[in-house]
Amino acid sequence: MKHSERVLALVPARSGSKGLKDKNVLDLLGKPLMAWTIEAARAVDRINNVFVSTDSADYAEIAKKYGASVPFLREKALSSDSASLMEVVQSTISQFKKVGLEYDIVIVLQPTSPLRNSKHIDEALNLFQSWGDTPKSMASVYEVDSKYRWLLGEDSQGALKFIDSEYNQGHGFNRQRNKRVFMPNGALFIYQTKYLSSQYQSSTRPYIMSSDVSEDIDTIADFERVKKAMMRQQECSQGEDFLNSAKTE
Repeated sequence: MKHSERVLALVPARSGSKGLKDKNVLDLLGKPLMAWTIEAARAVDRINNVFVSTDSADYAEIAKKYGASVPFLREKALSSDSASLMEVVQSTISQFKKVGLEYDIVIVLQPTSPLRNSKHIDEALNLFQSWGDTPKSMASVYEVDSKYRWLLGEDSQGALKFIDSEYNQGHGFNRQRNKRVFMPNGALFIYQTKYLSSQYQSSTRPYIMSSDVSEDIDTIADFERVKKAMMRQQECSQGEDFLNSAKTE
């Protein structure tokens, strides 16, 4: 593990959400949504700076209240829903370089994944740093049923083709032969700042999370589902604390 590597946590929180208005600052159990991610990142010792990338001065003030740094606002050109995540990452690293701050690793933590906690972040960073100095990147995923390798699409002639090219080569449909299949959950991405090319790269390896902490908030139904999950977590935690205190009395 390289403790000398400087790590930037980037929390992207633009204000122009169309699907769920102002979702990044919606009240979730007494805190704005993005606060859960900011606090989780700040609890990881190896992270040198927790930066919130936002186009909103109001969001910036909320972020600072919970301990994030917002030395500059995101430029307008990168604040639309057509801007890519990698463009935001590249711009952020460039902006910090201009003021003499350089980072070796950037971990992107989307605020719409509040079930991802500090333990996940620390574990992912530890795994990432254990891979050595070769070009590398990481994306969080969860495992889905391997039958999804049988998904079909259409070719240019309108004929059915398997999404997985291996099946198009006539290798059969034996369920036992299916390799593991993953769905990205958007909870975290980790990159070396010297290799920032695209969101998913040839070097990207998985950080595997369980499906029950892989919720990504995009709609009000998602928000309510995550809220209920977090309430259950808090109830379980309070129950464990009560049992532990009873044992020590």
